[in-house]
This record gives sequence, C-alpha cells and structure tokens, in this order.
Amino acid sequence: MAVNRDKGRTNNFINMKASEIMQLEGLQNKLQYLEKNLSPLSDSDIDKSRRFYLGDHRIKYDPNLMDTPEREPIIDPEFPDHVSYHTYWIRRTKLCLPYAQQIILTRAAFIMGNGLNLVFESDNDEDISSYDKFTKDWENSNIITMLRESARLTGIETRCAVQFFVSDSGIIKGKVLSHENGYRVYRHKDENEKMDAVVVEYNRDVFKNGEVVNGVSTVEIYLQNEWYRYSNGELDEGFPMKNPKGTTKILFAFFEQEYPEYWFVMNIIDKQDYARSQHSDVNTRIGNPALVVNGKLATKPKISDAVKIYEIQSTGNSLDGTSSSSSADMKYLEVKGAPESVELELKNNERDIYRFSWPDLYMLIEKAISGNLSSKSIKLMFTHVSAKISEERENWDEMVRRCISIMKDISAAINGDDHIRDLDIKFKYNSILPSSTDDLVNMLSSAVGANITTHERAASQLDFNDPKTVKDIGESEKKGDFAGKQAIVKPKNNNAPNETGVNG
Repeated sequence: MAVNRDKGRTNNFINMKASEIMQLEGLQNKLQYLEKNLSPLSDSDIDKSRRFYLGDHRIKYDPNLMDTPEREPIIDPEFPDHVSYHTYWIRRTKLCLPYAQQIILTRAAFIMGNGLNLVFESDNDEDISSYDKFTKDWENSNIITMLRESARLTGIETRCAVQFFVSDSGIIKGKVLSHENGYRVYRHKDENEKMDAVVVEYNRDVFKNGEVVNGVSTVEIYLQNEWYRYSNGELDEGFPMKNPKGTTKILFAFFEQEYPEYWFVMNIIDKQDYARSQHSDVNTRIGNPALVVNGKLATKPKISDAVKIYEIQSTGNSLDGTSSSSSADMKYLEVKGAPESVELELKNNERDIYRFSWPDLYMLIEKAISGNLSSKSIKLMFTHVSAKISEERENWDEMVRRCISIMKDISAAINGDDHIRDLDIKFKYNSILPSSTDDLVNMLSSAVGANITTHERAASQLDFNDPKTVKDIGESEKKGDFAGKQAIVKPKNNNAPNETGVNG
C-alpha cells in the first residue's frame, strides 16, 4: 500500500488516543492520524540531510565546475598534413569538506562519548538486592552502544527508535531502528503528550507457499498492551498479539529532534567548499610550476613530451612595455600568497560553521601542544558547549530515563522481582573533557576532615562507589572506625639536624 510520506508536521488533527485510532477502518486512515506528531522534516529532507552528511554537496553538480575535454594536436613530422588529436580532461577541483561528519562526531561525543553512570542511593537491603539484579541486566545489555548510535543518528536524521527485547539466552538486548537501517519510525502522543504508540515501517522477505516473496511492505504498530503487523496493507493472521509476558510498557525509546545538527550551517559549508576548491585550483594552475614568457613563443612542446623544449623569439620590448631592447627568456611564475580577502573569507566561514553548531575539538589539541591546559581552562574554552548540552538534554534526559524505566520493567519480568520497578535510579553523564574527580575527592576529603560532612555522605557523592560500599562505610562510621583518622600526620624525623629550628 502506497502512502504519501513526503510531508512534515501536521497539527490540524484532533488529538486522539492511539487505541481510538486503531478502531478506524483501513490502515491508511490509521497511519494518517498516527503520523500527526512527526517532526518538521519530510522524508525527502531526511534523505537530503543524509546525502549531505555523506559528502554529496552542491559543488559536485555545479555546471560551471564540470570537467572539460581538451584536444591536443599531434603532427606527424614526415607528413605534416596528417594531424591526429589526443583528448585529455581538464579537471576542476570540487572539494566536499566533511564538516557535517565532524559536527556529528563532536555532538555524539559530548552527549554520550563516555557513556553514563547509574546513581542509586539506598541502604535498604531489599533495594540493594533488587538493584544488583538490575545492574547485571544493564551491564549485559548493549544499551550504551545503542545510546551512542542514537546520538549520531538523530543528529543526521532527526529521529530513531531503540526497540528492546529479550534474547533467546534471557538477556535484555535492543536494536536501533532508523532510516539508515531501512526503517521508517515515528511515534504518536496522546493529549497529555504521553507516547501511546510507535509505528515501524520496513520491507521484509516472507516465505509463503514454498517460495520467498521479496520486499513485502510491512507496518508494525505497537501499543502498551498489544501490537499489530500489516503486510501489504492487510493485517497478518494471528494479530494483534500481546506484548511480552510481565511487561507493562511499550518497549521503545523514541529519540527525536526538529533539525539535523548541521542544518543551519549547510550553506556556509557549501561556501567553504567553493572557496577552498577555487583556492586549490589557483594553486594547481599557478602554485605548481608555471612559466612566464618574455618574448614571443614560437613553438611549444606537446604535453606528452618527456623533455619539453620551448622556442622563444625576442620582441624587442621589455616586460614593462617600453621599446628598449630585451632578450627573450622564461621565468617561473611567483605568487606571494592569497589575497587578504580570501583568507578572511575562509576563516570567517570556518568560525561560523563551528560557532553555530559544535566546536572543533582539533582546536583543543592545538592548544594543548602549545602548552599545558588545566581542566578549568578547558572547561572555560567550552562554555558555549555546556549551554548546547543543556539544551540537548531537555530531550535526552527524558529518553535516558525512559530507557532505564523500560529496562527496569523487563528486568522485573525476567527476574520475577516486581520491586525492581520501584527503584529510584538516576543517572549521570560522563564528560569527554578532563575529569574533575580528583578535585572532588580532595574537596570531600577536606570537608570530612573539617567535620562539615560525614564519610557516608561524601562516599555517596562519588559515582564509583556502589550502594553496598556506601552502606559499609556508613556502618563503619557508626562504629567509630574513622575516629581520629581524618587527618594524616607526617611522622617526625628525630635524626633531622636542628629539628626545632626554622629549617628543621
């Protein structure tokens, strides 16, 4: 069944629940209402974004920059009237600079480059036992890899979904569904902005009547309690089916943003392509050995000659056009450098590309080479990145919490422990910038030594401590194991000369 997908957000439909929409007749009517929450970009816009990301830039198709053929005459010395021609191509430089790929790499690195840590605070034995079961499922899954892939894909395609499932070996796994992987995914929200359906469209091969049918158009619609599958517009036999036993949620985390990360600097990147390509062409034609003739060029060698010989006749005029005598000669053309306006354009383009997207991490390397940079200096350099990350995490915080919630739901089902669903599990992103953990440890150590905070409270602030470790530290503190051990005293050296003196 063909459905027109080349449209953006459509807000002119009355808000309906997904369960109500599924009661409509015909798959096309259902999809028409389920699609109303799409982002502004159409399918063709997403295709355009993906092509641009892969280096398919405007400069490649500019008719003014097409390669042109040139015919070189070849004269037979014995028969001068017999002239043949050799055709070669004059190649124009068309650079497609991969700024988009660099922007996506940087964005994904800042959001999920170093993964994230779970944060759980409880000294209840039942909580700790349930949390241990959950963390085993969390660590055995490929959730961090999926989150990294989602950070990259949403930056390019604006949307993707993570589908969770339980493998045959009983391990929680998932896969990322995106345009790149052959899936068209979108979600529906009810009047309370709560996701109540996920739609997945793709083509699949079906074994039917002893034969393989290729490219069957498939639509899957997932609700909270059941899911539907349609093949070529018809509901498959045996559907709707119930969701996996024991689960209570739609097992999808849907990631979406309005525009690709480089969407608003694509024109600047195109301008940089042209500026750099033109400058490269100038270097190719002038920067490479080129000759200036003072006189009249009588004959010139063929391009294919191994030893090229030029015959030059004097015109009697000098280079400045005066009539004074001058001998014929040839010199290499010298170019001092690009005009200041060209340099300024290249710098401004590059500055604006990073200014309105994500910064150039290579700049950090250059700064580090020139001298030592403290973690505080680096953080100051990337202050504007912190602002962008805060904006990005308006959506990402919600989606990561949803991933944790889904995995708690599945973990509770496969472990037979409903208490897992009630655990208050938070998370913390790990920055790719130099860590300030050492500073935090020193600060907390000073605070404990000054009796401003307790050992247990300080230990809970360090994410490398699990709940059991924090509880053990708290129990040791109550027993008085840390009494008198806050400060480390340097032992006195009785053999030191003048031990009581200024220099002792």
